[in-house]
Amino acid sequence: MQKLRNIKRSTLLIWLSFLLPIAIMLIYFMVRRMFPFGNSSSLTVDLGQQYIDFYSFYRSTLLHHWSTIFYSFTKDLGGDMYGTWAYYLFSPFNLLLLFTPGKWLSFGVMLITLLKIGCSGMAFAFLLTKTNWQKGYLIPTFSVAYALNGYVIANLLNVMWLDALVALPLVALGIEKIFTTHKFSFYTTWLAFILIVNYYMGYMICIFACLFFVWALIVHWPNKKQTGMAIKHFVSGSLLAGAIAAVVLLPTFFQLTQSKGTYTQHTVQWRFEYQPIKMIAKFITGCFNFEQMPKGTPNLFVGALALIGVVVYFMQKRKNISWREKIATLGVSAMLFFSMCYQPLDLLWHGMQFPVWYPYRFSYIACFWLILIAARGLKQFHELSISQLIVSLTIIMLISGYAYCHLKSFNFLDSKQILISTLFGILFLALLSLYSAKTTLINMLLLLACCADMTINAVISLNKISYVPQSDFARYTLALDKDIKQLRPTGKQFYRIGKTFLRTKNDAMQTDYYGTDQFNSMLEPDVPKLMGNLGQAVGDGFVTYSNGTLFTDSLLGIKYMLQQRPVPLMNSYPNSATDPILPPAGYRPDLSFDQKVGQTALIKNYQNNNALPLGFAASNAIKHVQLNSDEPIINQNIIAQNLLPHQHNLLFLADNNTEMVLNNVQDDGNDNYTKINNNAPGWLTVHFTPRTNDPYYLTIGPALANKNVSLAINGKNIQQYDTFQNTVVVTLCAKQKNIPQTLNITLNKNSLWLQNCNLYYLN
Repeated sequence: MQKLRNIKRSTLLIWLSFLLPIAIMLIYFMVRRMFPFGNSSSLTVDLGQQYIDFYSFYRSTLLHHWSTIFYSFTKDLGGDMYGTWAYYLFSPFNLLLLFTPGKWLSFGVMLITLLKIGCSGMAFAFLLTKTNWQKGYLIPTFSVAYALNGYVIANLLNVMWLDALVALPLVALGIEKIFTTHKFSFYTTWLAFILIVNYYMGYMICIFACLFFVWALIVHWPNKKQTGMAIKHFVSGSLLAGAIAAVVLLPTFFQLTQSKGTYTQHTVQWRFEYQPIKMIAKFITGCFNFEQMPKGTPNLFVGALALIGVVVYFMQKRKNISWREKIATLGVSAMLFFSMCYQPLDLLWHGMQFPVWYPYRFSYIACFWLILIAARGLKQFHELSISQLIVSLTIIMLISGYAYCHLKSFNFLDSKQILISTLFGILFLALLSLYSAKTTLINMLLLLACCADMTINAVISLNKISYVPQSDFARYTLALDKDIKQLRPTGKQFYRIGKTFLRTKNDAMQTDYYGTDQFNSMLEPDVPKLMGNLGQAVGDGFVTYSNGTLFTDSLLGIKYMLQQRPVPLMNSYPNSATDPILPPAGYRPDLSFDQKVGQTALIKNYQNNNALPLGFAASNAIKHVQLNSDEPIINQNIIAQNLLPHQHNLLFLADNNTEMVLNNVQDDGNDNYTKINNNAPGWLTVHFTPRTNDPYYLTIGPALANKNVSLAINGKNIQQYDTFQNTVVVTLCAKQKNIPQTLNITLNKNSLWLQNCNLYYLN
């Protein structure tokens, strides 16, 4: 009977570890008025610009066309999708998205985020329970700290990484079972799980599994025969997990060699990436903001109780925790510490590639390790000794003091956050000092205090981040989908669709059509290279077809171009004047040469009758074409001439018959210009008169990006995609024969390099 009560109590504590983190975050989402509780959403940064479209693609694939698991033309010009599935979409939690269509997709993402957080807390509780490393209410206490640690809060938007926090405690438990039950099936199962669900996070867990196994070997200290058996089971279990996951790992590895793997670092700088002492600030509550996403320090917030628990662990008596274990723990801790600041080790954890945004992506392992040490430190805890109290209080004050003295160095901190963290540290010390008096009551108070500590960190951190309004996401998706339904290919038809507006570069995946854009870590580098040479806005891992010409439209098989209509929307959508439903991403007056074939309330459609099919006959010379960087119009001439080798006339001709007038700007030579009076506007005016009705195009280098200049033709602003690192093509006018044109180039800064600025017209 007592055993049954213990099982029921353990089950209750595990479920409490599941429900508490979910409840905390659900209440936050409700207060923040995230859909369906208001007009906000959980979409921000890459979740709103990339992953949400992958999730729509996930639904479309499983519900309509399974073949796109392997290859899809919704990925830029068409590409291998298996690697994308392996990195973003193989999580079993994603099955919930099948029940959240259309505008409810953002709610589905919120649901799977909550479930992953809850399951990570449950997994940690399961580890503590099965290993007997904690008991009572301290199990959900540490589980809540784990489920809502600083890494989780900072990476709520990177939903696909959160599966790792579910798997990590179970992999650790599996390694423990190798020593306690002499079986490795549990370890193999969960290691294979994370390798299949997200090979990237799985790779990091594999590294930690090796460290954890060595630690466990030292802690258990078996005899020679048992040591050999444990090593055999660990190696066998690891290899078996890899073999099980090979169905994902092998094809993904091949795709990586064609895409992301080409960015592997072959040289390593043996240096610290920043002053390691700066890590201390990440133990203060709310130690996160937007600036930490592209280039910050590791997210290590684990709450004040965990920090105190770590101190207690190393100050425990030898009969409770052996020196052998403490030395092993110190060794693993040192490895994790240096990995988060020393470049060679940092690169090792990231597969020898520097992350693009979100640095130190393995810091969840450090959070897990700290909380696990703390849980073991308080395992046989009876009361806080004077020495433990003094050392813990000293460390808390040193952390707070350092953060306060260096506030100017940490734009994610303020004095209130430091005060809150200090008070929580003192509160936990007070509760632990009273621990022996009323253990159950104190344990419950520790749980409540830990929930409060982790909640405040989540609230302060997430309140610094802006989110996409649900109405923006829903209206755009609805408007685009309504129009695409009229144009989507049927049967054996094949053609692409382009747009002069975009919400994300993965719109084609969101509304299921063959497009030309993509933002994807698994994007093959040859695609942005080609599109960049054709004058499109490209970068690392993305392609945007925002700067097309009539020729590239036809070459790429773009049969339809969608253009936003200039309709008055103020009555229906009050914010549309400053925040349009269809954000412009290109200026294409040359579409007037295409046939207008229909429209909706927000979009008008143009049909390109010259669009080439997926396959067509051409000269063999096209296979040997060499394109030039930063010469997109010349490249288009080269392609046109080599498709039809007997065609000697150039497709595009340069027009040098222009006149430039400088306004508060002086010419410094070599196409460099500076303002004369920095406090007054400065601009260059280019006058030209088209010789024909053909479209006129301007090439501009990245020095003329939106942040540096504003372009206007005849007083009308030219909407440009705001990020590009190559020379792009801008359409200026069409059907304007003998009509004088005025191009204004306004300097947004005090100087300008008129990089690769040339005028052409279609012949």
